[in-house]
Amino acid sequence: MDGKIRLLIVDDHAMVREGLEAMLSVDTRFESILTASSREETMEILARASPHLVLLDLRMPGFDGFNVLETVLGRWPSMRVLILSAGATGPEVRLARSKGARGYICKSAGRAALLEAIDTVIDGRTFFEDGAAREEDDLTLSARELEVLRHLGRSLSADELGVVFGISKHTVKSHLKAIFMKLGVAGQAEAVTRGYEMGLITVEKDR
Repeated sequence: MDGKIRLLIVDDHAMVREGLEAMLSVDTRFESILTASSREETMEILARASPHLVLLDLRMPGFDGFNVLETVLGRWPSMRVLILSAGATGPEVRLARSKGARGYICKSAGRAALLEAIDTVIDGRTFFEDGAAREEDDLTLSARELEVLRHLGRSLSADELGVVFGISKHTVKSHLKAIFMKLGVAGQAEAVTRGYEMGLITVEKDR
């Protein structure tokens, strides 16, 4: 990409948006830094301002960052999206990759690491922090298993899950069995509770 970067920051917390904007705006590599706090704002700014890169928070009350990622890339397939998360887990990183994110970085990262991630993604490469998917922190859920778990948080039945994913009830049961085993739980209710506890699903974004 030639020229300076037009960046869109999507986060529901004003302090985070303003802090990132203040931290990055002093850097000469940016042409403009825009911010959004909702799905509607995000889509409106993308259509109007054509940013080069979206810095997207995954966990926002009222809407699901993964769904926003899908919506954005469904309309603008070449858009570069860098995921910003308070606490990365291996399954979330894999799901973000599978949905087309170009990178994933924790909010605890410093300015230098964030700029490196932005430069890497803008350059057409991917940036996924090594520490975000360390095996010892990884629940080993596959991307599909994590999606099934998140839909369980929305109280979908096995039959409804089959319809959502276009798979047989037998395949749904296989996914559920694997999820229960990996999370060390006995059933759906416990799996959802464990998912909330471990940050894989949240009340705000999956209700």
